[in-house]
Parts: sequence; C-alpha cells; structure tokens
Amino acid sequence: MAFAVSPSWSLDSGWAETEGGRMRLVVDPELRADGTILAILDIDLDPGWKTYWRDPGSAGIPPMLDFSQSKGVALEEFHYPPPVRVDDGYAIWAGYTAPVQFPLTLRRTATGDAEIRAEAFIGICAKICVPFQAALSIDLPQQLAASDAAKTMIADAVALLPEPEGSDFRLQSVQVTNDGNELEIEAILPNFRPRGVVPELFVAGPEGFAFAPPTLLGDDDGVARWRVRLERRPNEAGKIDLSTIDAVVTLGQRSIGANLGSADPAKS
Repeated sequence: MAFAVSPSWSLDSGWAETEGGRMRLVVDPELRADGTILAILDIDLDPGWKTYWRDPGSAGIPPMLDFSQSKGVALEEFHYPPPVRVDDGYAIWAGYTAPVQFPLTLRRTATGDAEIRAEAFIGICAKICVPFQAALSIDLPQQLAASDAAKTMIADAVALLPEPEGSDFRLQSVQVTNDGNELEIEAILPNFRPRGVVPELFVAGPEGFAFAPPTLLGDDDGVARWRVRLERRPNEAGKIDLSTIDAVVTLGQRSIGANLGSADPAKS
C-alpha cells in the first residue's frame, strides 16, 4: 500500500544582499482554517545597522512589498513587530536595531501551483542610509509542505507581534485637540513592570499621514498619557477618523496593538 506524502523543505527565496544587511522571504504553504497561509519577510542586519517601522516619523523609509506579479497567491496583510525609538543624532524615528522578521498573511487566490514574485523595498541605515530593493521569488507546488525549521521561524515571528488589548493593558481614552492637529492618548498599564522601564507609544495612520514622536505627559497610578502632533496629512483629509489610526504601546517585553477607535467613547 502506498501513501502520498508531501515533500518538505525550507521554502525561501534565498538571500538578497546589500551593504549592511540582507533579506529573504520564507513561506509555510499549509492552509490555515481561515484559508490563509503565513510567511515572513526576514531582514538580517549587520551590527550597527537599523531599519524602519511602518511610520518611522520625520526620517526613514517604511518597508514596502509588492505581490502584484505573483500567481495564485496574494498579500493580505503585512504585520509589524513592536519597534523601538531611535535617536541617531539627526532625527528621532521608530524602527529596529537588530535583525527583524515581518510576518505576512497571504491568501491563495487559485487552486494548484502558485508563484510568488515579490518586489521588496526597505531602507537600512548606519552612518549612511541605503535604499534596498530586491526581487524575491518562491514557487509553491500544491503538495509542498514547509520544513519544521521554517514553521518554527514563522511561528516565532508571529509570537513577537503586539498582543491584543486586555483588561490590564489597553487604551483608555483618545481625544483630538480643538485645532485637530494633536492627539491625547491614555493607556492602562500592567501592574508589574521591570524597574526603570518607561512606556513608549507608536502611532501610524493611513498613507499620507505622519506623526511626530509622542511626548509622555505622565506615567503614574498605572496610567500613561501622551500628546502626539500630526505632522502631515493629505490635502483632502478633513477631520481625523480615529478608526483609521493604529497604535502600539510597549512596556519592556510586553506590547499591545490597538486601533484608536477602540478606546472607550465615554472617556474620549
């Protein structure tokens, strides 16, 4: 009696390299219950080099990934691990100072074999900044399974994403100032925190919006308060729609991701 066994090996595009770092795609083609598959954009940085979050601030290039030339598979969502705030002496921006993996949610758009043909574009910096663009390709035969190493790598990257809001760690209120150019944000913090750890807030809106680094107004009695200035918005944008703006709050090793529209309207 013969049994059909899916071949298994590391499904990755191979490394594209530049000064200061390299990047690749790694995919687990196994369909999840919701019909999606998982992957990562894996960025390996040399010591001293950095890359950027989705809204770096006044300086930096957010990562971009174009799947439009792929066949049978599409990019559904690009996920971001919690960033850190970097002061490089010229600007203050949000990003990553060590190798980082960006989880990707992909959707099969047709049955049978698929082809990933992705164009990736990131910025990496040390004392100089290097725009890094690469074509990353993976063929996905229908019966192919990822290796255990690839599955573990992707699962570890997903586990590092900001956690959902909970009763002990969440946004409490969000207000837009009267002139419409600043946000005031409060968050409930966990009761336990490592000594000396300061909460950080990162804010990102839709394309065309940019926010200044938040100013911490207070951090006491389990509540942190920030003011965030809106530095840029599209010319046609009117009143700020909070449901289009996302935030990440970090406290040491913990972080939450939340939409500003989720704050209690009774307190906003």
